[in-house]
Amino acid sequence: MEGSTSSEAGKLDLGRIGLLLFRNAAEGLVVVDERGTIRLHNPRLHSMFGYEEGELDERPIEVLIPDALRAKHVAHRTAYHKHPAPRMMGIGMDLRGKRKDGSVFPVEISLNHFTVEDRMFVMGLVTDITLRYDAEEALHRTNQELEERVEQRTAELRNAEQSVREALEKERELHALKGRFVSMASHEFRTPLSTIMSSVDLIGRYTGNEAEGKVGKHVARIRTKVREMTAMLNEFLSLERIEQGQVECNPTPLDIVDLCIGLIEELRQLARPGQSLDYDHTADERSVTLDHQMLNNVITNLVTNAIKYSHDKDRIMLRTVIADGRLSISVMDRGMGIPLEDQQHLFERFFRGSNATTIQGTGLGLNLVKRYLETMNGTIEFTSIPGNTVFTVRLPQHLGK
Repeated sequence: MEGSTSSEAGKLDLGRIGLLLFRNAAEGLVVVDERGTIRLHNPRLHSMFGYEEGELDERPIEVLIPDALRAKHVAHRTAYHKHPAPRMMGIGMDLRGKRKDGSVFPVEISLNHFTVEDRMFVMGLVTDITLRYDAEEALHRTNQELEERVEQRTAELRNAEQSVREALEKERELHALKGRFVSMASHEFRTPLSTIMSSVDLIGRYTGNEAEGKVGKHVARIRTKVREMTAMLNEFLSLERIEQGQVECNPTPLDIVDLCIGLIEELRQLARPGQSLDYDHTADERSVTLDHQMLNNVITNLVTNAIKYSHDKDRIMLRTVIADGRLSISVMDRGMGIPLEDQQHLFERFFRGSNATTIQGTGLGLNLVKRYLETMNGTIEFTSIPGNTVFTVRLPQHLGK
């Protein structure tokens, strides 16, 4: 079998096979002599350059080179003949071919040489890399566009960041200015209010019995309004101190029953005609460890709201319960209630219910209550329908333990 194969191989016409390979190669093949004359080329070469068969015979190889590069090519060709060696051209270089119609296209060229009858010939393998070149150009353009977009986006982000910083700085300045104004205005208002309250107390003390009935109700009204304005100013000052981080929680031991009884007695002076303020404590234990001023403000705000939003002759109930290491404080009233659509906004700054437009207030009270409770690890919740509103506060009985 092996002998038969060898015998058949020996009968092959290698010259004919070589010619077929030359003519049917997928790339352009060209052979030139030492003068640069085209001596042989395959169909792929003349079709690549747009020539008909036979048109390139005996033509100088420079006919396939762009005009601007021909002189340089002659020098390269002469140098190659002096030092012939297999060489790959085009990698990392921008080589161009020229078609019959004058159009130019990118190529890669591989060179080799051979000798026949003491004459040296150079064979070139020419590859049209237009598709690859176009793809690389498209990739390059895409990368360039991407880089430009990235630079543009980076610049936009940089500008946006700068704008945000400038806006933030202006916000800080406005916030500081607002804080100074609120603090100054509140303190400036408190001084005349204190004077008015002192004068009212003196009027009440020195008014004779005959004038008591005439003046008494006006004195009481002035006293009530001064207290309301003082409370409003205190709310603004408290909000400013909280936002400036100037409020610290200082838990101290206190008697919750004594605190609530004292507050109820104070707040009865603000009650509407016929309103009753009652207090109940459930538990034998009365001692808690919490921030006295914050707890005072929380209870005062909730009871004051109940007074303002309840009707004459309504009952307002303050209840405290101590159980399982927790303090619960509930304030119940039978007032107008909180509209359902307002309830989700109730603890927002400056929010006022849609049914409270005729009632004086700043819209800060419940926001301050929530902040005080958060500082003391407490929570607040409520239920409300017309005629029945209950706010419930829950706190640790002993903060820090």
